[in-house]
Amino acid sequence: MAAGKKSGRRSQASNDFLEPLAPTGVSASNVGSGRGFDNGAANVSFSLPELSPAATSYTVTASTGQTATGASSPITIGGLPSATSVTFTVTASNAAGTSAASSASSAVTITTVPATPGKPTVTTQVNQDNLSWSAPANGGSAITGYIWASSDGKGATVSASTTSVAVAQEGSTSQTYTVVAINANGNSATSPASDSITTTPPFFPPFFPPFFPPFFPPFFPFFPFFPPFFPPFFPPFFPPFFPFFPPFFPPFFPFFPFFPPFFPFFPFFPPSFVGPFFPPSFISSGGGCGCQATYCWQCPCGNCCC
Repeated sequence: MAAGKKSGRRSQASNDFLEPLAPTGVSASNVGSGRGFDNGAANVSFSLPELSPAATSYTVTASTGQTATGASSPITIGGLPSATSVTFTVTASNAAGTSAASSASSAVTITTVPATPGKPTVTTQVNQDNLSWSAPANGGSAITGYIWASSDGKGATVSASTTSVAVAQEGSTSQTYTVVAINANGNSATSPASDSITTTPPFFPPFFPPFFPPFFPPFFPFFPFFPPFFPPFFPPFFPPFFPFFPPFFPPFFPFFPFFPPFFPFFPFFPPSFVGPFFPPSFISSGGGCGCQATYCWQCPCGNCCC
């Protein structure tokens, strides 16, 4: 009972001029959700004992030094450090004064969103940027993932075990990158942007065409030369070989064409059965006549000279 406090109905008026008794039943719960890193909060509940003079305000004090004031229970106290175990006490006040501090509450662990990731680092290679970062403090609640984003609009969410990604980028473009950490309480603040980096362009498209065009002209001339050389060599020489064979064949096997001239002598044989056997070459060119063996030929006069 407060000093000077009296019991009984008649003493109530005098009690109104006394400070409240120390609050009792102090308990606290972590807020967590949406709280920024190192700006945790807790809801602290309490009550005044019976027969205590009324209080007009209450003050909650955290074991880490933060305080909060309210007119009734519960009171939310903020600014608490992340991932920290904290206890709380409460005092009650009125016009007459402030009560003694209550007994400390049970300890509660304060959680928040993760700390802001540090500035990510980035390197480049052909059509690709390699982004990496370090895991920040988790705010008292395990990190569940990260969100990376580039200044040109690319981005994705990756698992908590991933702290580096390969980003497909267009060669010769420049961009910066940021990272956000995630846990059950929400997203951290966005990291500082990485240094701007220009993605390495591909070597082959720019350099291959210059190499191939020089090769093409020589190649095409060679290929066009083949047809010119082929036809001249093969068509002219090949056909000439074949055309020459026919010309040579006929001269060699033209014995067949010459045979007819020899064969036609057979047609002269029939006349030999009905008339002279030999060709006119046997007729005397001098117009005479004569006999030879059993053959005779007519003289110009039509008489047989045999």
